[in-house]
Amino acid sequence: MKFVAQRSKILEGLLNILNVLPTRSTLPILSNILLETTEAKEGKGAGSQLKIAATDLDMSMMSYLPVAVSKKGSITIPGKTFVDIIREAQEGEIAFTATDNRLEIKLENGSYKIGGIPAAEFPKLPEVNTARQNKVSSQDLVRMVRKTVFAISGDETRPALNGALWKAEDESMLMVATDGHRLAKVSMKNKKFHGLSGSVIVPPKALNLLVKLIGDEDKDIGVIFGDNHLIFNLEDSVISSRLIEGPYPNYEAVIPKDNDKKLIVEKELLASTTRRVSILSNNFTHQIKFAVKKDKMELSAANTDLGGEARETIPCDYDGEEMELGFNANYVLDILKQMDGDKVTFSLNTPVSAGMIFPREKKENEEYFCLIMPLRLAD
Repeated sequence: MKFVAQRSKILEGLLNILNVLPTRSTLPILSNILLETTEAKEGKGAGSQLKIAATDLDMSMMSYLPVAVSKKGSITIPGKTFVDIIREAQEGEIAFTATDNRLEIKLENGSYKIGGIPAAEFPKLPEVNTARQNKVSSQDLVRMVRKTVFAISGDETRPALNGALWKAEDESMLMVATDGHRLAKVSMKNKKFHGLSGSVIVPPKALNLLVKLIGDEDKDIGVIFGDNHLIFNLEDSVISSRLIEGPYPNYEAVIPKDNDKKLIVEKELLASTTRRVSILSNNFTHQIKFAVKKDKMELSAANTDLGGEARETIPCDYDGEEMELGFNANYVLDILKQMDGDKVTFSLNTPVSAGMIFPREKKENEEYFCLIMPLRLAD
């Protein structure tokens, strides 16, 4: 294998691929990146390409970069070492030559050699059948992920909660995530969703990588719901993720139907006050007491280890009965970050029942809310 590539182009692709490599693995091949020179993908125009790929067996990623190939071939090499060399190289063209499972990297003023493993030993990568894919707006999907992924559970004893539920039906999509203490649900209607149908539980690693790759770019991406895999086709990159086995818990059963007390408050004011008061909250529970009264709410916290207390009062729009509720400050802040607009609405019932938080300003064809479970206040 022999090819020449621009340092900036190959580094960009490698840094994205690096997100897939497992931090630890008993299989040496999984710490390697596959390099394979290939013909240009269909529809990408004339010229040769370099396919780079990585996998942790649960998720894989392939990227295609334009390079000048003089001899076809393939090899796998230690991913982190390879990326470190390219990262520190000076800008310009770099020549790569692979012979006898060794890769030589020729820079302007020197060369580096790395031992590799034959590409034949690399795990089989999924095939992308574009005839089965449906197109989805990248920004709609990114928005749904950002608004829910923070609530995914890390508790491995409840594996179904270790991912986000993504459902598509007719011309609507919804995404739900919960860790048992909080829940985030967003749904959208859009004619572009037509044809995409199914229900899958997607691990956060794949969702976070998707958001990182797309960023603010607005385009349609291909989505394929498989039996046990989900594939995102971004044209120059393909992400494949093993799905989490269901069923997903009946989240609808925990959404309260009788929260009749409404509290409206400035979002940034509540967030900044919560951050300040939480400095003196319990290091383990991060509990803050919300004492809600007519047109004002008092936030307070106490930390017995420090012998400290904090208390602040802010205005709000509320005319229901007085209540005292306990919430985890970090959970409140995570939710407020995802709320659009200047104000949020709390929908409450009792101090021991789930509260709901809605953005005061709603986006057309979108519904979004978060649920937060209260903490029992100490007497």
